[in-house]
Amino acid sequence: MKKGMKKTLLASCLLSITTANTLANGLVSMTDEELSAARGQALISMAYTAPKNIDGSAGDGSGSGSSGNYLNYGYYKLGLEAKMELNTNIRSLQLGCGGINGAGQCDIDIENLSLSGPADSVAADGTPIWTKGRANTSALLTNPFIEFAIKNPTSAALREVAGFRLSAEDILGHLSAGTLNDYNAATQKSTGGGINTFSGYIQVAPTPVDAKTNPSIFGTRYDEMIFANVRINTLWWNDRSVFSSPSSMTGVVNNPNKASSNSDQKIYDNLRKNSSNQGIYGILVPQQNVSFEFPQTAVTGNRMSQLNLVVNDVPIAPIAIGRDSGGVFMALDESLLGVPGVVFFMGADGAGGTQASCAAARNTANCSYITNLKVNATVKENFNLVHNLPISSGGYLSLQKEALRWPGSSSAFTYNRTTKAITNVADNYSNTDSNLVFNKGDIAQPGWWLSFKDPLDFGKLVPTNNIPMDDVLPQIATYITNYLSNTPTNNIDIDFGTAVTLLFGAPVFRGLGDIKLSDSSRAVMVMENLQLNNYQQPVSNCFGNLKFC
Repeated sequence: MKKGMKKTLLASCLLSITTANTLANGLVSMTDEELSAARGQALISMAYTAPKNIDGSAGDGSGSGSSGNYLNYGYYKLGLEAKMELNTNIRSLQLGCGGINGAGQCDIDIENLSLSGPADSVAADGTPIWTKGRANTSALLTNPFIEFAIKNPTSAALREVAGFRLSAEDILGHLSAGTLNDYNAATQKSTGGGINTFSGYIQVAPTPVDAKTNPSIFGTRYDEMIFANVRINTLWWNDRSVFSSPSSMTGVVNNPNKASSNSDQKIYDNLRKNSSNQGIYGILVPQQNVSFEFPQTAVTGNRMSQLNLVVNDVPIAPIAIGRDSGGVFMALDESLLGVPGVVFFMGADGAGGTQASCAAARNTANCSYITNLKVNATVKENFNLVHNLPISSGGYLSLQKEALRWPGSSSAFTYNRTTKAITNVADNYSNTDSNLVFNKGDIAQPGWWLSFKDPLDFGKLVPTNNIPMDDVLPQIATYITNYLSNTPTNNIDIDFGTAVTLLFGAPVFRGLGDIKLSDSSRAVMVMENLQLNNYQQPVSNCFGNLKFC
């Protein structure tokens, strides 16, 4: 056996010598000029970005300081010239917890985080679709790299690391958080987890919103009181002021069987009914569609738990009100012939004055319409209820000890309300045009920071619950009062025949036509923590029936 081993070793040595001679004979020497002309691509690349001042001139590298010069660092970048595929699930991602943030508080806290390839399409109800299954796809990271921000990079004595980031030149994938698109009213969060706190920068692409309001009762609360001027003809005109009187609209109206006159019966029949078929006061404002589009918006900050989006001047379709919408008791500031006030219906007494008729065909003679209503809408949505973040551009995760701007990060920009144009501006831009909405740029704040370069498309925001109108109705009451207080143009005139019937308790049926609110009138509508439809339905990134793995 030993003799065989010796023969094998001898043969191997001879083969190695022969191969080495062959390779050596294959090498060709090159001149410096020939080496310079050669082209190729390295697997690993390095780059350096010198410090800059706000005006673009060379900086001294001393950091941001009090000047707000967030680019005044030297940036050293080590990159991989390759494409990397990644599919991952993270049960709990918590970064920057405790310390200066306080016990239990984190810069970034996300439950049930999944990263995969992008969805192939979207179902009719908005749910993302992966034809081969989400778990069979991977996010694509092009040219991933790590970069360091160095303060005083040219001084061996003073240089220090101010921060680092993990990133890629381009990222294409789908990020989701949580396992269920539901809503717990007690916690105002999803029971399937999601984004609890977020520190970073997100641009939200133009986002359509399609919501509906709750039908609401109007006119019976003190903060919904309406004031108006009337003229009552009792052979001569009597000027009076009237106001809706909540104290006169408590409880229910008397049983119609005990009605003392036909006029009392009319009041009852045209009032709304409760579950016991008893007449109750108040004007029913029907459900309204509220459809608008949020402009492109930047959301940035530390330890955010809520997504705040604002859009102004959202038009609301005319609100049609008829006689069967209900009535309110209008008290006279001074009784007339012993009459303290009347029950008032905002529609004519007849088929043409019903709410359905008024809504179907515009009829200013018999109906009342609240027109020119605009609202400034605010959406305050817990990040925990936003589950899907499709990514189609670069992004990064960084840690820094002071505020700085990473090279290539998103610029500050303005949004033009009229033209809807997006214009990049400097970080220190001073906005003087009321038609421009200024959005901050991506300036990474101390701590952990997650940023997405280009706008994220959240799809369509369609709340599954209707929007309460409780806060909007008092504002509308004020605007209606302003309209009816315009004397004598918008006076309510009561002719002699109607005035006589008031002595016997008869109501007033009167369509007020267009109650046109002033152009400057804006109601504030807040939509808070609304459960969204299936555009925000997280899809499992697991094989089989597992929700998370």
